Amino acid sequence: MYYIVTFDIPDDTTRRRVGDLLETYGLRVQRSVFEISCNAKQRRRLIDDIKALIDIHTDSVRFYPIDTKRAKEAFELGRFPDPFEREAIYFF
Repeated sequence: MYYIVTFDIPDDTTRRRVGDLLETYGLRVQRSVFEISCNAKQRRRLIDDIKALIDIHTDSVRFYPIDTKRAKEAFELGRFPDPFEREAIYFF
């Protein structure tokens, strides 16, 4: 499944750690916006890892699911890479 993941985190250290974590799953397309691809097990692990980093009273992380067909229809105006470019999706 594909996801757009966004966050709003005021603390610099936490924001950097969440960003670094999300970069292991996918492509940073803006400072706090990521395109990621993961299965259910990977998503659960990612969510658990994020919960361990954030303060639920001050931080916000949102996952927007994008189905496979719709992800393939994504496009960008301006600089590359293309949205959900396969070579830019990382798994561990």
